[in-house]
Amino acid sequence: MMHALRTLFNTAIIGSSAILWLFVSGLVAGPFLWLFSGTKGRNVRKFVYWQSRGILFCMRLCSSGWKTQQTARPKEPCIVAANHASSLDLYCVAALGFDNVVYITKGWVFKLPFFRYVMNGAGYLDAEKTPPEKMLAKCQEALQNGCDIVLFPQGSRKNPNARFKSGAFYLAEKTGAPIVPVAIGGTGEMLPAESITLHPAKIVLKSLPAVYPKDFQGELAHLEMARETKNRIMQSLQEDLQ
Repeated sequence: MMHALRTLFNTAIIGSSAILWLFVSGLVAGPFLWLFSGTKGRNVRKFVYWQSRGILFCMRLCSSGWKTQQTARPKEPCIVAANHASSLDLYCVAALGFDNVVYITKGWVFKLPFFRYVMNGAGYLDAEKTPPEKMLAKCQEALQNGCDIVLFPQGSRKNPNARFKSGAFYLAEKTGAPIVPVAIGGTGEMLPAESITLHPAKIVLKSLPAVYPKDFQGELAHLEMARETKNRIMQSLQEDLQ
């Protein structure tokens, strides 16, 4: 009974407040971002970071427990590889100190009203329409400009146990950028795929020690990196959510 009431309150009150925050913050900031996007869209990425912090505040109010743990990250720009169980995961990276990021995401997100302008302004990349050679060049440019690159190698949030696809790790191999595994737990219980209800759930957000491409050799090095990264993330979540 209490769980059902809490879910109703989370969805009706906190969820509505989160949507209102996205709308109002975008409406207020939109003209300024259009006029002053900053060098290579940095101001737009900063806006997305602070907008994400607002959503994280709402998520914290919805949660039944909250844990955030950061490991010292590499000094150079890196590739963030996170597991994926919910649409809330996009906002979770902001909780771990990544405030200047380029997301590589699916094409449908670029079709959303307003969001497509923000995403294009921030320099985000369409994983489905960007040719591999152009993707590599764009990622190299982003890293050289001091941006971190964020990917969800599982691809779909519908299967949280799916294997990690190799794209992020092939990218790390080609650019030499370290991989920072990010473990996101509980978001799939808070907002399951294809659901609009916000359930109280324990949330765990952790950045783990970096995985370095130079430690993996051979033609299948990127596949070994993918397995190592997924194993670290899943082991970490098992320790916190069991």
